[in-house]
Amino acid sequence: MLAALAALVASPAARTAAAQSWFTPSFQPPQVSTRDFTLGVSANAGTAALFQWREGIDANSHFGLEGGLVDSDGSGGTKLLVGGSYAYQLTRATADQPLALLFTAGAGLAVGDGPDLFRIPVGVSVGHRFALDGGMAITPYVHPRLSLDLVTGVDDDADNTDLSIDFDIGASFEITRQLALRGSLVVSGGRFSDDVGFGLGLTITPQGLRSAGLRTARR
Repeated sequence: MLAALAALVASPAARTAAAQSWFTPSFQPPQVSTRDFTLGVSANAGTAALFQWREGIDANSHFGLEGGLVDSDGSGGTKLLVGGSYAYQLTRATADQPLALLFTAGAGLAVGDGPDLFRIPVGVSVGHRFALDGGMAITPYVHPRLSLDLVTGVDDDADNTDLSIDFDIGASFEITRQLALRGSLVVSGGRFSDDVGFGLGLTITPQGLRSAGLRTARR
């Protein structure tokens, strides 16, 4: 969902300079979380530092909160990124059905220098977890999202809303059950953003909570 929080308009002329917009990937593999924390960075028309917190509601759903700062390469300056998300496990991978599907929805706001941007993205993360030797694992996934975008603080009478599509191609590499590296390429298409970005994240899952979550999911 981070693309929903980090997208911004880099100048008041964003309608004619969509390449100046900026966004981040979601870092969301297709598994519900009991609790995890992700520290991430993203580079695309600027740099961002991000923090995500996901907290389980039950065996099939979690909510998330996130925040960060972005420094745009253009004239947009620095913006604060805040938002929240919800996820629900639609399917888990089985021998007969190898893909896990996670429904996601959220809302995010980028505020600061220049126009502000509010986004409401809805999507599905799809992928499969492959166990590796030594307790490691890798989960490649795709995470397409449709977002309603609203820009404020633009001094003209043009329409300030747009429907855009964000598409993540990512992977989560579990070094241990408690530590994972996440990387993602994100492609965004819309009137307020039309660019390609990349991000890297480090995810920490507390050991006791991870074990409890696995036991709950198996019931």
